[in-house]
Amino acid sequence: MIARRIHIKKYDWVVHVFYAVTCYWTDRIMDVLESIGCPERILRSSYKNLMSCKLDTGLTYSNYNIRETVMVVGLTSSPAEFLNSFDHERKHLEAHIAQAYDIYPYGEEIAYLSGDIAQMLVEDVQLFICDCDKHKQIIYRKCNCHA
Repeated sequence: MIARRIHIKKYDWVVHVFYAVTCYWTDRIMDVLESIGCPERILRSSYKNLMSCKLDTGLTYSNYNIRETVMVVGLTSSPAEFLNSFDHERKHLEAHIAQAYDIYPYGEEIAYLSGDIAQMLVEDVQLFICDCDKHKQIIYRKCNCHA
């Protein structure tokens, strides 16, 4: 697993991002979800999702009151599936921030937010969408994946 913590300064919003997650990391992610006040019902469904050990899945939970999010992109079966899962979870993150700040979902501000998040995570995305041996080895070393 590769973990990142980003801070979106304009909205004072913290995001805990986890990539290449396998069920081995469930307890660590559950601890972070609990630490940001995730309700019991969502904790249970998140635990079930993470423990399913399925490829090409993820989850995003945000606590609007403390402006903090946990975004998980599970282990994926291909670079295309990574991009699909990443973009799906990023859209949830953007929607949560938009709802918390009453940002119009079809305007410029949400588009700029999307670009800001993409710029903060571009190196991670590059790592996972490149299918070359060099990047596969980096992922293997960083997350200790055994797939």
